[in-house]
Amino acid sequence: MSPHTLTSPPSASPSPPKRPKPSTTTTNPATLTFTIRAPPYTYLHLSLFSPSTPTHTATTPLDALTARTHLASALSQFLGLTGTAISIDILHLSGPDVWIRVPREDGAAVVAALSAWVGDKEGSGVGWRVRGRAEWLGVLPDGGGPEDLFDG
Repeated sequence: MSPHTLTSPPSASPSPPKRPKPSTTTTNPATLTFTIRAPPYTYLHLSLFSPSTPTHTATTPLDALTARTHLASALSQFLGLTGTAISIDILHLSGPDVWIRVPREDGAAVVAALSAWVGDKEGSGVGWRVRGRAEWLGVLPDGGGPEDLFDG
């Protein structure tokens, strides 16, 4: 070696292996899946009943204003001012039945308030019967019983 030749010191670690470039064309389309772990709402199927009637159901069909009044009364009686602040969306009314949507974190309190409430309608006592509860509306059966679950 000549006195003017420079040599580099030996490398302590080898260079990292190069990754292959991802191909721009794919033979299979990508499948995207995701899971919603905490749905934002709880759905309830309720029925207004009157113990004084032979069928234990309210005789007159519910309208939205009456249902909202009975729901608000139950929540304020059981939970006070906190109960009146719970958001309730009435989704469907059919005879004495009503389907509602409440925030998921308030679902247990709403069920407790509605099932413990006794009100007054046309001079007789009425109450709410919780016929179903689910995190998804499509899962909530109509409450006709297990034989009606798979009927079209």
